[in-house]
Amino acid sequence: MKKLYFSTFVKGLEKPVEAMLHKEGGVAVERVLPGAALYRSVREPAFSFVHQTFCVLFQMKPVADVNDAIKRLMATGGWLDRFPYEETQGKRFRIVTAQGDRLVSANMRYVDMLEKAICEHTGMRTYRERPDVELWVLCRPEASYFLWRIGKHSASRQEGQLRADVCAVVAFLAQCGAKSAALLGCTNTTLPAAIKAGGARTLTCVCPDRASAKLVEGKVRGVRVSEGSSGYTDLADASQSAVVLHLPVKAEMSDRLESDLRNALFEARRILEEDGRLIVIASLAHAQSTLRKTQGVRMLARYDLTLSGQASAIWVMTGKDEG
Repeated sequence: MKKLYFSTFVKGLEKPVEAMLHKEGGVAVERVLPGAALYRSVREPAFSFVHQTFCVLFQMKPVADVNDAIKRLMATGGWLDRFPYEETQGKRFRIVTAQGDRLVSANMRYVDMLEKAICEHTGMRTYRERPDVELWVLCRPEASYFLWRIGKHSASRQEGQLRADVCAVVAFLAQCGAKSAALLGCTNTTLPAAIKAGGARTLTCVCPDRASAKLVEGKVRGVRVSEGSSGYTDLADASQSAVVLHLPVKAEMSDRLESDLRNALFEARRILEEDGRLIVIASLAHAQSTLRKTQGVRMLARYDLTLSGQASAIWVMTGKDEG
């Protein structure tokens, strides 16, 4: 039987995430929302291209805030039938309350009432410090939800490192399964790991310094690592099916940065196959003007999103069709 699930991801990536969900066997997409998707699945999902996944216990009409959502839950009670009772015995849980993308606090009197009802009906007990289960009351513009969180919290990221779910989407957009790919400006492990997991036959990581090169060599298996400028690689002409260029969004804007980006784009076009894909991940402030002037490429898609608090985008391009 297909259960209903709710997954979150970075706003702006709705189209590629929907395409990735449709490629998954046993999944039926019900609705794609800004930064989230509702879908049914025959098995518990563990998708790399989403940030958090929940089993939906109850859906309600939109309400003003989490306090109203909790009061609505207490007044209905139908959600108790949807608990996975085979998983509840002896488990410790806590209630998490959120408004859109933000965690918010709720009236503790209402939270206590909800906790008491859950304890009485499921056999679980409250433990707010290190729970086995998180139950979320989430208010969004289209609906309010009562959710059972699936999976563990992701590990903390290094400064400037892309989130793992964003990297998985980039790997999908690169379409380099069983082909050769190059990653220019590689400073961390998340992006090369995602491209390798996406099926790239060979992956060359061009790292700007020795520290980055050592990090990638030590953590990501099966990649070729070289140290040097993204504008001058030792790769052959038209040898790569995909080239991914990542500009850390926290980098300071300067003439040098703009010059380095121009050189990297020129190099990317040189090493890219005629119908290969060029992916650029950068802040709009760093890349938008330069990309607008770049010749020899054709824009296929652009996905606007926020990375590390900066207005950014993922540009998907290919070699320009002269015809």
